[in-house]
Amino acid sequence: MSISCIAIDDDPHSLESLTAYMNKLPDLELVQSFTEPLEALAEISDANPVDIIFMDVEMPSLSGIELAGLLRRKTKHLIFTTAHARYAIDAFKVDADAYLLKPYSMMHFAKTINNLYPTGKKHNTGFSDFEDHFFYLPVQGKEGELIRIDLNELISVEEFGDEVRFKTTVDSFSSARSNFVRTIKMLKEHTAFIQINAFVIVSKQYIKSVLGNRVLLAGELSYSIAPSHELLFNNFIKNNVNNNPESGE
Repeated sequence: MSISCIAIDDDPHSLESLTAYMNKLPDLELVQSFTEPLEALAEISDANPVDIIFMDVEMPSLSGIELAGLLRRKTKHLIFTTAHARYAIDAFKVDADAYLLKPYSMMHFAKTINNLYPTGKKHNTGFSDFEDHFFYLPVQGKEGELIRIDLNELISVEEFGDEVRFKTTVDSFSSARSNFVRTIKMLKEHTAFIQINAFVIVSKQYIKSVLGNRVLLAGELSYSIAPSHELLFNNFIKNNVNNNPESGE
């Protein structure tokens, strides 16, 4: 089944370029395109949500950020296409899935689609393999600045009420939880990560040892395993224990 898409951009040339890229990916189907944001708002139906909406940011009468807030429920995925990097923080706030900075290449476009649909189909299993996967984290207290978080370096994710803390092999970073609801959900479902209690997800590759109900990770991190997650964690350990040790004399 094809991946249904809508494109919204007040620049006809940008819209043509986006359409040309979409035509090169056979799984993508452009069902509507708009150069006027108010027209898009009026015509896109709640009854028939699409898989992806591509949207420019700077548009007349209604900005892409404002429009995204009104249309977000009408699409599974939202991708901003803009020539301005300064809107990246605002994109987080409306739960955007990706941010394509114009002029973007066909390779970058295809990679963005592959991140959302690793198999090329509508079933989304979250992040695909670790190669080239990362996300950006807004720097607290520094408007418009972002930190790149590489999944290969991510050790743990901790939720503290309205805040979430990402601990990597390099440092520890915090941000508003509302910016990363989708990211946290995907990490919980990814086979390379495991949730050990209601608030903590850890990377399996950084688990060093298990002592009782505590997991010890790289970077001298330690977390407790909740009773509600013991079965899942114990099954993971059981499936990864070397059952064929070399016999000695």
